[in-house]
Amino acid sequence: MSTEARRLASLLLARLPPPPLKPTSIYDPSLTSQIDALSDPPSVRSALHLLNDDTTRAHELAQSDDGNLTSCYVHQQLHRREGDYWNSKWWLGIGMRAPHPVLNRIHGGVAAGKQFVDLCEAVGSGQSADGKLEQWEELTATLEYALDFGSK
Repeated sequence: MSTEARRLASLLLARLPPPPLKPTSIYDPSLTSQIDALSDPPSVRSALHLLNDDTTRAHELAQSDDGNLTSCYVHQQLHRREGDYWNSKWWLGIGMRAPHPVLNRIHGGVAAGKQFVDLCEAVGSGQSADGKLEQWEELTATLEYALDFGSK
């Protein structure tokens, strides 16, 4: 991937504390135009936007790249982060057509990924402990995968 995409990734991966499960605003609005200007594949740009808590731009890009497994996985994550839990689970089960390698590594497969969506929903309604660190691990791994494998 481009040097600029990796530079932006470094900035976003250095943010502390980890992003909220459900963002209420873009983390750094000044990065939006920089991410949009990249010539990297949509999977890379959508993952960068998602780490910047820009679910609108991440959604547009992921949806435009529907056949790409990484873009489909970002699409699933952004629905979870938007609070659209049913749709997030649909993407895990049917929308992706196949489990993403990051899903398997972080959650152990589709069933456990859906359980994580349920946990996030419970956190949103004040019924459970926080899953921010697991989400951060997943977002980080997804971005790293997109940077390494781009259009896969």
